[in-house]
Amino acid sequence: MSAADIIYFAGLEFNDIENNLIIDLGSGTGRLSIASAYLRASQVIGIDFDWSAIKLFKQNINDLDLNHLISPICTTVSNFEISRNVLHDSLKITTIMNPPFGVQKKTADRAFLLKAFNFSDTIYTIHLHNDKVYEFLSKFITKNGWKINYTFPFKMELEKTFPFHSQKKKDINVKIYRIIKK
Repeated sequence: MSAADIIYFAGLEFNDIENNLIIDLGSGTGRLSIASAYLRASQVIGIDFDWSAIKLFKQNINDLDLNHLISPICTTVSNFEISRNVLHDSLKITTIMNPPFGVQKKTADRAFLLKAFNFSDTIYTIHLHNDKVYEFLSKFITKNGWKINYTFPFKMELEKTFPFHSQKKKDINVKIYRIIKK
């Protein structure tokens, strides 16, 4: 799976990128943010707690001359705040995210979802593809006043980026979820 595939899905299938403010939670080095900028997002804000990833992210947008469109911020998702009150009423916010799957730390993905529920119009999120995850997400999303509008199964190549990753690369089955307010 590539950033282009996810953003193609969000931008061309559902028109949720062009002229929208894109919030990329867990942005890493900025692949989803950069792809969003190329599909004419009005502005992109990338959030990641890993300073080394943010430094690469900044270098990437500098190399691509996208500084005017993308703002990387080094903070945890729980510390990130944005108020719709200061934004133009017609501006739509699309949140894209590849949260931790909750395998190493149970419920790690919930903080990302809860944060996105606070300000988003539409959310795209990637999770493991299995019945248990789908059942949990369905209940959690519904309980918070949202609904799963569409899912897109995908095979994702996970590269070794954390010490607990045991293989250099691993293919995993995931689903991209499009979530909207009820």
